[in-house]
Amino acid sequence: MMSKKEIISLIILVLVVGYGAWQYFHSSFTQTKSQHLMDTVVRITATSKSKNIGTRIDSVFAYIKLLEDKLNDYSEDSWLWKINNSDKTQFTMDADIYNLLVISDSLYKMTNGAFDPTIKPVYDLWGFGSKPFDDADSLANAVPDSLVLSKTLEQVGFDKLRFDSRTLHKPMGVQLAFGAIAKGYILDKAREYMKSLGIISGNIDCRSSMTFYGASLPQQVYIQHPMLSQDDYIASFKILNKSVGTSGNYQQFFELNGVRYHHILDPRTGYPVPSVYSCTVIHPSAAWADGLSTALVLVPPDRAIELARSIKDCDAVIYFDQDGSTVSLKTMGMKDIGFSEKI
Repeated sequence: MMSKKEIISLIILVLVVGYGAWQYFHSSFTQTKSQHLMDTVVRITATSKSKNIGTRIDSVFAYIKLLEDKLNDYSEDSWLWKINNSDKTQFTMDADIYNLLVISDSLYKMTNGAFDPTIKPVYDLWGFGSKPFDDADSLANAVPDSLVLSKTLEQVGFDKLRFDSRTLHKPMGVQLAFGAIAKGYILDKAREYMKSLGIISGNIDCRSSMTFYGASLPQQVYIQHPMLSQDDYIASFKILNKSVGTSGNYQQFFELNGVRYHHILDPRTGYPVPSVYSCTVIHPSAAWADGLSTALVLVPPDRAIELARSIKDCDAVIYFDQDGSTVSLKTMGMKDIGFSEKI
């Protein structure tokens, strides 16, 4: 029979072991790290039960870089560059390219052709593509000649493509670029990769696109003011474990004779979309949030909000010029997430 002293010692031992076990199962480590990827600063915040969380974040950065190298259209080693510059018209399909084409097909049809990833030749003509202008002299020639632009538009048309999960048929001269959707797609894949590493919650923020998962409380998100510096915001809201995408005329642009020419080009005209400043979309998928934020800029604001309302789990706000004033339209769901704006 155990003595009183032995019983007390055993109880203390059980309590110590139990507390240690409780700490092990309930403790977590959070870290934030940043790298310059995808032509912006990518910031990852991750929480894990493992102390080597920093190493796991580095692994996510490496994964993002791998996808960026694969999906960009300017590196000679990328799949897109190779097919864009090939004299062939039939290609073995890549799984990631297929996924991007499927989403692009939906957006193309939804916007009656306003969203079109075959617009790359027009981007290049304006200097917004893989050969950007970088000096004052090039600005004078940045607005394309109308006849050259009209000829270049003949190479544009998503309906010229034929594809399935195994094969892509692409006519000569037609070129693909997924700049309007690839960043969000990469974030979606990186988020799933984070989960596979045992990261229980986290977010990836690259300013115009971001995704959150595993959080117990909503996260505050800010929309950059389209007419001020990148540190000024025009609106804010809170989301819980969703993704956000923003497209705006302030992300790539130049001004000539008092006119701002930006990178959101209408594939039907070849010119920048007038009047619209920016569009922010909330959706479970970062790829859809990213793609929709561009697609909705390419249609009239009232039609844009109508489209956003028709999509499950989607909310949006769009800023545009109306008689010299900045105004907004938004889906009804924005009021449920603490939306506030400064206009």
